[in-house]
Amino acid sequence: MRKPYLFVLFVLTLYSCSNDNSKINYIEDFAVFIEELEFQKASESKINWENKEDSLNMFIKRKNNFRLSSNDENAIALLLEKFHSLKEPNANPEMNVNFYFENSLSMNGYLSGKNFKKVMHRIYGNLGAYTVNPFFVNTKEYPQDDVLNKIDNSNIKEGDVGNSDHLFIFSNAIENAKENNLSIVVTDGIYSVKDGDVDIVSIDIETAFKNALTKNGIETVVLKLSSEFNGQYYQEASCPNKKKGGITINQQDRPYYVMLFGNSQSIDKALNEITVIDELPGFEEQARFFLTKNLKANYTILTTGDEKHGTFKASKRGSDIIEEIEDVEKFEKSGFGGTPKNENYLQFGVAIDYSSINLPNTYKEDIENYWVDDQLGYTVTSVSNVADMDKSSKTFKEVQHINDKNKTNFTHVITVKADKNLYGNLNIQLQNNLPAWIENTGVNDDCDIIDDVSHTFAFDQLMIGISKAYQKVNNNSQYLDINLKIKP
Repeated sequence: MRKPYLFVLFVLTLYSCSNDNSKINYIEDFAVFIEELEFQKASESKINWENKEDSLNMFIKRKNNFRLSSNDENAIALLLEKFHSLKEPNANPEMNVNFYFENSLSMNGYLSGKNFKKVMHRIYGNLGAYTVNPFFVNTKEYPQDDVLNKIDNSNIKEGDVGNSDHLFIFSNAIENAKENNLSIVVTDGIYSVKDGDVDIVSIDIETAFKNALTKNGIETVVLKLSSEFNGQYYQEASCPNKKKGGITINQQDRPYYVMLFGNSQSIDKALNEITVIDELPGFEEQARFFLTKNLKANYTILTTGDEKHGTFKASKRGSDIIEEIEDVEKFEKSGFGGTPKNENYLQFGVAIDYSSINLPNTYKEDIENYWVDDQLGYTVTSVSNVADMDKSSKTFKEVQHINDKNKTNFTHVITVKADKNLYGNLNIQLQNNLPAWIENTGVNDDCDIIDDVSHTFAFDQLMIGISKAYQKVNNNSQYLDINLKIKP
């Protein structure tokens, strides 16, 4: 268990002599709330300040329930002061950018590609507002002047271009993404291994990332793009008649990758201002990895909407935030001409606020990323983005009504369904899975690469290592839990 901050300990000493246990519990709860907030700010996690303000107001209201001494008042005043100081923006909001272009020989084939050129100009052009440190990188980093012009003129030879050390490249990028800085890596994603031995790739990358994350809890974003490739490809697998000088390939859509490393705010800024996905020709997929400590999301069962199939009511009256329902019955409709009953199931929607969950919508909306406790008979049948719903639908109107009334921000609706074992505690988890596109992109045999425009050698192993490192530092295999109670 993490030791409380010295600030919290100091606050607690101001009222430790009080005999009012309820009052002590109140101030302890308040102090822990501030401690957790301080930890989030220190770890540069994304903070939903609107929700934090709501929690703060609850503590302020509870204050009136107690008879407070001057020491108690001083303790609460310190906690309030600490909250407002934490809410202030960082004193140094400037973001410096490290731009790493992998200049190994295997990158030469992209340099004349139209999509590749457009992406490089778009990204580098968007860096004009920032202090930029550009590098060529392979087994070491090499500072550059006018790096975009060198890329345009295919003048990228520097250092050991015959090799690329991704352990060094990524560890170095993370190390230099400290504080508010951002690192951008442009790479073909091909992990160079001796004699095609891909078995150790994920282990080596996992170890490197885990060590780096314990020092610098940053996020990683991977963008998969494609462009024309015309040049030499250097096979990594143990292929028959493998040529030391590579083989010539000419493809219209060979994958390459742009990777981002930084804290949550820097990554968000990069995706909104620098690597804007809608402005990157050839963009295909994305993934985001981050530490999940203190990750939470508000959710509520919808008592009306297009998903509802069956009858039930909220167990608790007078609230739109519902986690427990009762008088639950399946919808039963007699079949045609005396045939057995059909449509005999229960179904409802769960609205959830995913606004602070830094995952692509494609991940949030993939039902394969959800796990449901099999003690009950429920499955997740769909996940819908509220912004994409028909504005005249019952569900959209209900979610908007709840959001407007309660100042919430429910962004998605998870639909669950069961035809048996309806009653009990329903646990749903958003799992920390490796995105399917990553598994489909990696390959451990590039001997037939001339006709293969979909795969990158050992890319899946590279990403598995990164994913496992985040999971181990997070110490869990899920992003969050949804816990509901269903009663007859």
